Amino acid sequence: MEKRNVRQEGKAGQETDGRQEIKSIQVGTYRAVSGEKKNIWLEVEDSDIKLPITVICGREEGATVLISAGVHGAEYIGIQTVMELSRELDPELVHGNVICLLTANPSAARTFTRFVVPEDGKNLNRVFPGKKDGTLSEKIAYAMVHELQSLADYCIDVHGGDTSEEVMPFVYYTGAAREEVCRASEAMAMATDTAVRARSGAATGAYSCACIHGIPSVLMERGGGGIFTNKEVELYKQDIRNILIRLRVLEGREIHTMTQERVRRATYIEAETQGFWYPALAAGDRFKKGALLGQVKDVWGSLLDEYRAEYDGIVLYQTRGLGIGEGDPLIAYGMPEQVS
Repeated sequence: MEKRNVRQEGKAGQETDGRQEIKSIQVGTYRAVSGEKKNIWLEVEDSDIKLPITVICGREEGATVLISAGVHGAEYIGIQTVMELSRELDPELVHGNVICLLTANPSAARTFTRFVVPEDGKNLNRVFPGKKDGTLSEKIAYAMVHELQSLADYCIDVHGGDTSEEVMPFVYYTGAAREEVCRASEAMAMATDTAVRARSGAATGAYSCACIHGIPSVLMERGGGGIFTNKEVELYKQDIRNILIRLRVLEGREIHTMTQERVRRATYIEAETQGFWYPALAAGDRFKKGALLGQVKDVWGSLLDEYRAEYDGIVLYQTRGLGIGEGDPLIAYGMPEQVS
């Protein structure tokens, strides 16, 4: 994937007529110049969808960072965090550029739809890199890859507990890219003030697609139930600011209040049958091998399935909704490794 449209005016064949070159960035048909912030709409080709974007063209040279939210439209903590951060970032203090995609799945955000794009019922985070002539989910993914990720040196994908989920604060970094990209991705994860960073082998999500194309990226998680508090949003914004400071896009000192643990092994359990899910633990709880994680029962209360831990671990996230269908996610847990 070729990186494009981040330039000094006068380069790439443009005339300057002896004038000083002007730092600029172009997103879609919109161009922002040094020290400028623009709110724009990026049209998804052959659809009625427009993606809301804030482009922050910093006064100084530096990296271009894409911050995306709302891939899952009902994960409102991520959307609120990026909306607030996009208003707060001052282009006079930014080194490089920041592109904020405020919600990647706008119809889901408007309709409180969990996990999928309502128009085609597909999970947007499972269809990357997308298709130019595909369904709407695939078109959105294609636009994100070719119109936004193609501009970026780094990507931050901001998620949160959906309407039926609870999530402990943690961050994914990639284990499915070139080694130097994996190292840079982990360094970004280490900048967050979260208790856990988890290595992921995923290849179809927004951030993992960027990593595979050579762009170090992370996926962040906080909150639950599709809701948020002002305190949670402030903590989330600080996580992102920490990353921007580490990438030298912002000046300042990172804020850390805890020692982060690394999770190299993670287990994801999906329902083997439909029924009613009764988790035994909460997000962030630690447990021993063999501990009960949860049960699925039928409408009469008879036990259908029981899930127990394969190793000592910690609950990363889980479903809190009662009713579940076959193949629905139930719980994700990992094996933490204490690191300095």
